[in-house]
Amino acid sequence: MSKKHFDFIDKLLAKMLDLLARKSMTLTISQKRRFAMLMTKLIMPFKFSRKDYVKNIMMETLNISQNEAEKLRSSCYENFVLNSMEMAKLKYISDEEVLNLLEVDGYEHLEEAYRKGNGVIIMSGHFGLWEYIPQWAALKGYKVTTVVRRQNNKYADQWFEEMRRAHKGKTTDSGMGLREILRALKNGYVLGLMMDQDNGKKGIFVKFLNKWCSAPVGPAMISLKMRTPIVPLFIVPNYKGKHYFKIYPPLYPENYENTVEGQQKLTADYTELYEQLVRKYPEQWFWLHRRWKTQPEDCPENPWVKRFCKQL
Repeated sequence: MSKKHFDFIDKLLAKMLDLLARKSMTLTISQKRRFAMLMTKLIMPFKFSRKDYVKNIMMETLNISQNEAEKLRSSCYENFVLNSMEMAKLKYISDEEVLNLLEVDGYEHLEEAYRKGNGVIIMSGHFGLWEYIPQWAALKGYKVTTVVRRQNNKYADQWFEEMRRAHKGKTTDSGMGLREILRALKNGYVLGLMMDQDNGKKGIFVKFLNKWCSAPVGPAMISLKMRTPIVPLFIVPNYKGKHYFKIYPPLYPENYENTVEGQQKLTADYTELYEQLVRKYPEQWFWLHRRWKTQPEDCPENPWVKRFCKQL
């Protein structure tokens, strides 16, 4: 297939994404749920759905039966479609509507952390309505920049960029240099990071759902170097009322040593909090990510593997 044909397909997919966002403005919640169920049935036979991987990892990490895992998998896929529609409409709703959609619990924790004067790292994951978080923070008057991975489809990437900047938020590539990150925090920025994807052979190894995983190195290293608090925060969807936005107490760097051990402990602490959330609302997490792709035996020279994965 020629580059011209691929370009046409990329444009078409971006157009469909925009159509989905616009339609989500007018459909009822019942119509959206039916659409989510239909989409789940349509994608399940395809390889990219990773249906077997998701079922097996749910059985392993949650200690549930195959029947329970299959039901949870369907619920997970349906919620992902439903939540994607809710997040996509961010491009078209007003600032006031964004704020009115959320019931915030724990706002004082973010305020407290911000008053320390070293910027704030807001830590979330691919859970519930994650795209609302930086938008809300920007609307509350914080200078926010979210670290994102760019899409291969340039038209879809442009659409996401417009959606993420619709309510005063800013984004930066995941390849953002350390010097730029430190400068942003010194200037009082709130830095939005995601913490629930595999970080390869150079990551910090911690337990998540009783299984070793490679977590991002950056959050703990930056927090400890800059004395910047980490504030975990997540949004649990509620389509019968306001979405529940939970902001947790800050993890303060002064409670950890600026060492390899301190980095691992800080990373393990916010990962444990995330685990509690996923166990409570497993249908809201994006299980399709291969969170446990990299295992300690894949990288025996990793310093965190050497220190903490003693059984190897």
